[in-house]
Amino acid sequence: MPHLSQDNTKLIKRVRRLKGQLEGVERMLTEGEDCYAVLQNVAACRGALNSLTRELIHEHIEHHLIGQSNSKVVQEASREVQAIIDSYLK
Repeated sequence: MPHLSQDNTKLIKRVRRLKGQLEGVERMLTEGEDCYAVLQNVAACRGALNSLTRELIHEHIEHHLIGQSNSKVVQEASREVQAIIDSYLK
């Protein structure tokens, strides 16, 4: 049973936008664009992927740990893990 958002429309839009960005990088490489411009677009792709990853991990933690536990310790530890993930995937 899926546990992500009931409405994954936003996540799907993010994936499609990321796919478009990656296709743009491919096009730039094919057309021999300036390496600086390619690197800027690759960095944007990495940021978009990190953002998507962060959101998916948060959803997972919310569902499997915070939502399934009545323990304050588990809930607090889960929030700490989310904060660490946020700082790592900026």
